[in-house]
Amino acid sequence: MSENNKQKAVLSVTEDIRAKILDGTYPEGMALSQVDIASTYQVSRTPVREALQILAGEELVEIRDTGRATVTTISPESFLEKCELRALIEVKLLELSIPLMGAEDIAKAREINESLKKCAPEEWTPLNYLFHEVLYKPANRPLMQNVIKDLHHRHYARLKSFILSHRNTPRSLREHDELIDRCERQDIEGACYALESHIMMSAYALAEQLKSQQLKRRQTSSL
Repeated sequence: MSENNKQKAVLSVTEDIRAKILDGTYPEGMALSQVDIASTYQVSRTPVREALQILAGEELVEIRDTGRATVTTISPESFLEKCELRALIEVKLLELSIPLMGAEDIAKAREINESLKKCAPEEWTPLNYLFHEVLYKPANRPLMQNVIKDLHHRHYARLKSFILSHRNTPRSLREHDELIDRCERQDIEGACYALESHIMMSAYALAEQLKSQQLKRRQTSSL
């Protein structure tokens, strides 16, 4: 296999396994056999090994000392830390964004929040991301915004079904309305406080529920 073809194989295998982990096709703890993957994609084990190393760098795969690879389990602590990072960045983005917001930004945020009030469950996650993005987009900080995007697509996506089944929708929507009102009034301090509370109160509740769920799963598996 030429170097060019090998890199194409690495990219293809990486993208496909990543997608399967993010959509739950490959669940937490699932063993990823290099032999089976190589057979599935009709490639040698070399691009498979490189693909798994890339995914390990993204915290989607854990590679043991033995070389055995498994899909990582999302710990409540890891989830909470990513929420803390998200809150730090989004709050700073909002602080920079509010002085630059126009009426059209406020109107767009209200429009998306109204859509959230009547959307189907599977539409919640992408619409919620768009709502937050509209509020911090005027800050024009692409690097910081890309970090948030990466957190959303590579980490929150794995917990999509869990978040959907445990979220407090009425509270989230009320908090969105409050956040929009504070942005419209140019209340930077109040809006930043409201956003941090909105993200972290939900994060603490979800982390506790995730911990409880994983404990029950371990107790069941030990029976």
